[in-house]
Amino acid sequence: MKKYIYLFLFFIAISIAGCKKDYLALQPTDTQNAGNFFKTPDQFKQAVNGAYQPLQGLYNGPFWAMGEMRSDNTSYEYDPNDRSGTPKEEIDEFREIANNEYVQGFFDASYTGIGRCNAILGRLPAAKLDAATAAEFEGQASFLRAFNYFNLVRMFGDVPLVLTEVQSVADAYKVAKRAPAADVYKAIIADAQDAIAKLPVKYAADADKGRVTKGTAETMLAEVYMTLHQYDLAVPLLRSVIASNAYSLNANYADNFDIHTKNSPESIFEIQYQEGSNGLGSDFVDQFIPWDYYDTDITGFEIQNGALNGWNIPTQDMVNAYEDGDNRRDASLVDFTSDEYGNDLPFIKKYVSQGAVQNITANDFPVYRYADVYLMLAECLNEQGFAGGGEAFKYLNLVRERAGLADKTVSNEDASLSVPNQEAFRAAIAHERQVELAFENHRWFDLLRTGKAVQVMTAHAASERASKADYWNINSAAYTNIRLLFQYPLNEQNLEH
Repeated sequence: MKKYIYLFLFFIAISIAGCKKDYLALQPTDTQNAGNFFKTPDQFKQAVNGAYQPLQGLYNGPFWAMGEMRSDNTSYEYDPNDRSGTPKEEIDEFREIANNEYVQGFFDASYTGIGRCNAILGRLPAAKLDAATAAEFEGQASFLRAFNYFNLVRMFGDVPLVLTEVQSVADAYKVAKRAPAADVYKAIIADAQDAIAKLPVKYAADADKGRVTKGTAETMLAEVYMTLHQYDLAVPLLRSVIASNAYSLNANYADNFDIHTKNSPESIFEIQYQEGSNGLGSDFVDQFIPWDYYDTDITGFEIQNGALNGWNIPTQDMVNAYEDGDNRRDASLVDFTSDEYGNDLPFIKKYVSQGAVQNITANDFPVYRYADVYLMLAECLNEQGFAGGGEAFKYLNLVRERAGLADKTVSNEDASLSVPNQEAFRAAIAHERQVELAFENHRWFDLLRTGKAVQVMTAHAASERASKADYWNINSAAYTNIRLLFQYPLNEQNLEH
């Protein structure tokens, strides 16, 4: 049990990751201790870098399983010869158990990040830093703590609320008890507001690209308010992001995912990865490629058949969501014919690149994009009151126009383009978010936020059973209980007693 207490402990040695060029250079530079660390700007910068680092592991693994495969967007390719991937299959089909390793991993990584933020925020007041430098570090740590808690509360509901540095095993037991979700949201909002007040609109140095900004914090807080159905509070935040003139849509949708155009003008926050031997690479393409694709043209290497890949496979429901002429389809997925079964399947294209070493690529993972801000604002405006042809239509259609699609209007000879009322606009936004933000870990949260999860996933269950009946095993318990929250990790349950 003691090893799980680590979730709430902050070890100084883990946090002092070095940064030579940017916050992804996470190799430790030397050995420090509590007595001589947290003194200088460079030391705090290293500590802040360490607070970003757990997000790399989250997005390389548990997050896409719990944020995308949980939804109707993606599933998995069943492999009868390698059953070691069962925990991820369970997540996809709502049958995970309390000791599911990926659910526990999500919980672990999130609290590791929170612990590092707590140490930074707790030690900044005593440090002799100039006000501007201290504020920037505090803003980043406050955002990262809020972001981790926002993900946790949406995944698990009530979770431990730890806002100070834990320095002993006894302290860890004291904070293991879950706090009401409402209290967690209050803490998230307070941290996000603090981050907005202290973060810059943009950084002067190119080496700081990828760090969170005022716009990042405003976007997250807007999503928090939308999750709480407080649309009136979200609108001014989204307007502020737009008014900052710090962001713009890429002319080419695919540029959001190209390793040569990382941190583009559309990027509000993306998880940074580097190719190389430093342990900072991503491996999305290697996990998302079907396990029975035997050629080397996708990754540059022969596919390692088995449970390492065949995940996050776009479903037929997702494929059907694209309208004719939508240029996002070809930028997002590739049609594939199974070498083993001869069946037609797609796989995700957004994260495809060829690295020098297998399983190590430089693809970043987008968290917030400017297109998301447009769609969020359109949704909020509609929730405040439908206005035919009004401002909400403007932001919806800006996203559609980039995709090569015709505008939605109040009435149109083409019924698919006609949006005559508030409920129809809700459906239009839901559809646009599904295709615009496909495979970016938004869909499950959108279904939760809009109260559509059970309805959509019940229909999706029928579709999945029909499409997989011939050659994929569907467990009899699959989709029988469309849970809105994940099972609370068993090891954390034990800590409460």
